[in-house]
Amino acid sequence: MLRVHALGLIAMGSVMSVTVTSPVIPLYLDARGLPPGHVGAIIGATSLAIIVTELLAMTMSHLLGRRRTVILALLASAVMFGTFPLAGTVAGLYASRLILGAVRGFLWPVLFAEVAEAGPPERRAAQFAVFWLYFGFGQLFSPALGGWLGGAVSLAAPFYVAAGICLLTIPAGLVVGRQRDHSPRNPLAPYGELLRHAPQISRAWMLTICNTTIIAVFATFLPLHAAARGVSPSQIGLIFTGGAMSFIVAQWILGRLGGRASVERLLVPGVLVRGLGVAAVPYLGTFGALLSLNALGNFVGAGVPNAVSLRITVRTPRAYIVPAMGGFNAAADVGFFAGPALGGVLAGAGLRWPFLMVLPVLGVALLAVFLPEPSAPAPAVEASDGDAGVAADRP
Repeated sequence: MLRVHALGLIAMGSVMSVTVTSPVIPLYLDARGLPPGHVGAIIGATSLAIIVTELLAMTMSHLLGRRRTVILALLASAVMFGTFPLAGTVAGLYASRLILGAVRGFLWPVLFAEVAEAGPPERRAAQFAVFWLYFGFGQLFSPALGGWLGGAVSLAAPFYVAAGICLLTIPAGLVVGRQRDHSPRNPLAPYGELLRHAPQISRAWMLTICNTTIIAVFATFLPLHAAARGVSPSQIGLIFTGGAMSFIVAQWILGRLGGRASVERLLVPGVLVRGLGVAAVPYLGTFGALLSLNALGNFVGAGVPNAVSLRITVRTPRAYIVPAMGGFNAAADVGFFAGPALGGVLAGAGLRWPFLMVLPVLGVALLAVFLPEPSAPAPAVEASDGDAGVAADRP
């Protein structure tokens, strides 16, 4: 379990570098005169690049090994965060975010694979609960810090702090194993093989897309909505911090409960409460109301990533754990791209529309939960002289 704690520290630093900028990046882009369409697209550009490189994580791990892949991702992230405020053009802003996403995409599949392999299968639920707890701690103080820096220093200051956090996280990368994952000539081939062996993984990926779309809409457009209602940057940071505190408390409770069934029971309530809460944002305008809403959504919704990641690991053959986690994280970033990008287009007609967009997304998520999962066909066994052909056990 000590190894899981060390991997959690890497996750915590990586999340902190993102969340310290979350309350201010929409405000920073808005202050530079960009319309909502560009605000959403620039924020989502990182996730667009991550989608591609996460699917290639096995190739990078094969070339460099897992440890070097993680260290490279952290170092390059520091450079990109530090240069973002220096971009003098809109094209430069897009390029900075795309490169950041490209290097970040190699990080998460390796970390998830390391957590999944850090102990016996029966301990995976507890290991992921610890890992997600660190993930929550990464969101705890950094949004408040970013909001305070944005109001007291400048809207660019949080990006330089994010760069420093990435640099400080690099030594923790030494806990990652040196092994190199096998990479076929076609880097997408493992995903096709995975879905043939465990097609139900696609349902978990769809759930992830819906969940992160809802989260991304809130994270991108809440600062603009709140600022228009007179909420200060520091208060916006506290709204995000309040949500992180609720997430941490919920993860601590889940870790104490343990067991797969406890997490699975929270999946539907988590998706419902978070989705309906985000849809209600346009009708709330005070700091207290928005803080309470985010705290509730993060508390009830905390079990969603745990349940989905656990579903994936228990359904995935060990040989495909890296592509399974690569697909899981790529699916998350489809949502993190789609939420800001589509929401930015809709925001041109009014800032309430990105929030209302989550209602059909919520409907798709519920279908992904309640529709029967697809199953892999059982391969036929050739008939012998003494019996007819029978279906073999599924792999």
